[in-house]
Amino acid sequence: MRMVIAVVQRKGGVGKTTIAISLAGDLYRRGLAVQVIDADPQRSATEWAALGQLPFAVSELPLEIGGAAGWAQMIRSLPDTITIIDTPPHEYAVGAAAAVADVMLLPCTPSGLDLSATEQAIAAIAFARSKRGARVPALLVPNRVDMRTLEGQQIVEALDELGEIVCKPITTRLGYVRAFSAGVLPAGEAIAAEIAELGEQVLRTVRPVRRGPRVMPSRLAPQLRSSYPG
Repeated sequence: MRMVIAVVQRKGGVGKTTIAISLAGDLYRRGLAVQVIDADPQRSATEWAALGQLPFAVSELPLEIGGAAGWAQMIRSLPDTITIIDTPPHEYAVGAAAAVADVMLLPCTPSGLDLSATEQAIAAIAFARSKRGARVPALLVPNRVDMRTLEGQQIVEALDELGEIVCKPITTRLGYVRAFSAGVLPAGEAIAAEIAELGEQVLRTVRPVRRGPRVMPSRLAPQLRSSYPG
């Protein structure tokens, strides 16, 4: 069985890569087969994996504007595993990902610009749902939130009004920044707890996949460029 999780947003700077890598780490710790696809030409997930310290594969499959059909075919041809896609920050990518995903994650920071982008991304997902004939779940992820602040409280309340599932907030922590710099998974009890909450929400939404044999690069489609531990 396979599962595709797409991390999407219409603008950058919302923490898509951090959510993708952190969630992959949580699912891996649960004994699930997982890989990350870096579809963003900025290659942030690929850079995170460059030191070979992550316990799962990160493979490049860039999504270019106008290339959704071929890109979607490649995603559908991937092995039976949990695939988390870190997408480019634009509406075209939101629609392309919605065509292949089993669940969508939309990070949103406490910013009016991010909230507006989230509303527009949901509209793009709604259009893709109508074309696909299926209601792909969309999980809104309040990210880099400090619930002690008015802004942190307001973003959660605002997301609640958008008609989609709202996850528990991911807080602002230096551990996420340091993990990227070191090329490792974010560490610490507080981080583990909040990412585990996100993982639980995803697994309540779609059925999990048990870990199978690791898929080596030679078995992936030739267009993929992979970074594996070791």
